[in-house]
Amino acid sequence: MNWDVWAFRLVFVVFVGGFLAQMSTRLKLILAAPNNFTFDHFGARLSRFVSEVVFQSKVISARKATGIAHLAVFWGFVAFGGFTTVEIVRGLGIVDLTHTRTFFIYKLLLLPFAVGVFVGIVGLAIRRGIVRPAGLGPTVSKESLLIALLIAMLMVTYFISFAYETDLVGRVNWWVHMMIILVFLVLLPNSKHLHLILSPAAVFLASPVLGTVPNLDFEKEEVGLETVKDLPSKMVLDAFSCVECGRCQDNCPAFGTGKRLNPKTIILQNEDALLAGERDKKLVDVYDQDVLWQCTTCGACEQACPVGVEHLPNIIGARRGLVSNGEAPEFLTPLFTNLERRQNIWGLMYDQRSKFVQSAALETFDPAKHEYLVWLGCAGAFEADYQKSMRSLFDLLRSRGKTFGVLSKERCTGDVAKRTGNEYMYQELATQNIEDLRASGVKKIVTSCPHCVKTIGHDYQLMGYEVEAVHSATLVEELTRDLMVQWRETDNVTYHDPCYLGRYADVHAEPRALLERFGAKVTEPARHGDNPFCCGAGGGLLFEEHESGKRMSQERFDQLQATGAQTVVMACPFCSIMLKGAQASTNAPMQMVDLMTYVDGKMKSLTPKCAPDDRATTPAQADTH
Repeated sequence: MNWDVWAFRLVFVVFVGGFLAQMSTRLKLILAAPNNFTFDHFGARLSRFVSEVVFQSKVISARKATGIAHLAVFWGFVAFGGFTTVEIVRGLGIVDLTHTRTFFIYKLLLLPFAVGVFVGIVGLAIRRGIVRPAGLGPTVSKESLLIALLIAMLMVTYFISFAYETDLVGRVNWWVHMMIILVFLVLLPNSKHLHLILSPAAVFLASPVLGTVPNLDFEKEEVGLETVKDLPSKMVLDAFSCVECGRCQDNCPAFGTGKRLNPKTIILQNEDALLAGERDKKLVDVYDQDVLWQCTTCGACEQACPVGVEHLPNIIGARRGLVSNGEAPEFLTPLFTNLERRQNIWGLMYDQRSKFVQSAALETFDPAKHEYLVWLGCAGAFEADYQKSMRSLFDLLRSRGKTFGVLSKERCTGDVAKRTGNEYMYQELATQNIEDLRASGVKKIVTSCPHCVKTIGHDYQLMGYEVEAVHSATLVEELTRDLMVQWRETDNVTYHDPCYLGRYADVHAEPRALLERFGAKVTEPARHGDNPFCCGAGGGLLFEEHESGKRMSQERFDQLQATGAQTVVMACPFCSIMLKGAQASTNAPMQMVDLMTYVDGKMKSLTPKCAPDDRATTPAQADTH
């Protein structure tokens, strides 16, 4: 056995030992954290893993060129796994398979992968070191550029191996190739490239449902996140998996309007505190607590992350810790008081809801008589302007021959309590609502509030109650598919996707189908569909009057106004309040209308010849205007 085998064995042990020592530090921190790894919905997790890890779908969809370069590097690493293993086994003197025909064919098949890796990594290095998008941060990471150089050199030594294999040049080239791998291995744990190892696990372990925030168990005296050691295992894994790409930062509406909140910074601050051994440090000392209250819980950061980092449980968990210690910001005090005393966010007397129910001729839900239960929500029950939209929904359902009722008594779902960290209030409201819903025998709930859809349809499942909850846009679109009307004139409109509908519920095709069916030409704003720009109301910020930087509602209204459309159509009561406020502040000549109001108005404009109940109507018979 020649000397270089022993030399390689020594070098291998030293470098692999250094790698394992660094990884063990991170593994110990993950294992020391409260375990919250779950494997429920295994099929959904596996499907996302294949899509986002194997095929890098999220990386490519967000940034095509960068994504394709990343895909080339990823698959190159996978393809070269066998090559590297064979060369290491050979270097350790265990067995030499490099002279076999199978390995030679395999080595040839790696050529296109090698070209892809080389071109991809050079492109990514130029982007990170020269182009320097804002999301990557103000400074260039020398370590990242060094690793990119090592990867490029790895491919160069692979190419050289075809020309020189057995002579001195070939041997030197082999040593350079192997040393690059070992140096890369040692650098990996302390670089953003650690995501190559950890992100597949982070993606698989992330909740299949966006914005999932597990309930607190008060019997176990859980109060939320107060110190670094309270961060559960998935959050610790996320801290080490962050690739620092800045997608979360670029998509965050708070950061985009000049606020201090940066979701990427929060994750990296967790990592710094964990590696510094500051497990007893309070989270409010890790990151400024003010930034926690600038989050609208729109989910843009979490949705954009290509490596499965979940920001919302972190932010809401830290809010819980503050609320449990009486450290909620002042603007939330009236809100919590309203929820406690009146069980609605406005603090209004219950008889106001009763008056609306009576004036709208609504019946109390009876499963023997009614197909749907309409959930009014805090806005539908008490907010006079939005009640116009609810009346439109009632008229639309009646025009299609559908029966529906409402609960005799209805409380806030608890959405705003949960998102602002008042978990006790949320569970109290949710428990009472679930009892009433179970007693009613309801099978299908329809509501015009996307926040209610999320809370009843998903959050209540975590409390053991399952029921189908749909947004009115989804139901009305389904009920009007038989209508085929040729409109003589079209309205130029733009549609604002609510975050809790377009992003959380993935409902964005249905509202547009409705608008087009009823004579509208939809002009899209800058951000739309499953990646809308938040109106600024979520996460309790509807009640924050002193918003720093530019108001998110104003930024969104400017985007909508830039479309040149004459009408803005909305499908959420909170979006309606925020965007109408922004429109009023600028006196812009744009019509602001709710989706149900728009559709109902168009429906009523139809002549008797094409009335909704006339099933024999054809496009040629419709006389519309």
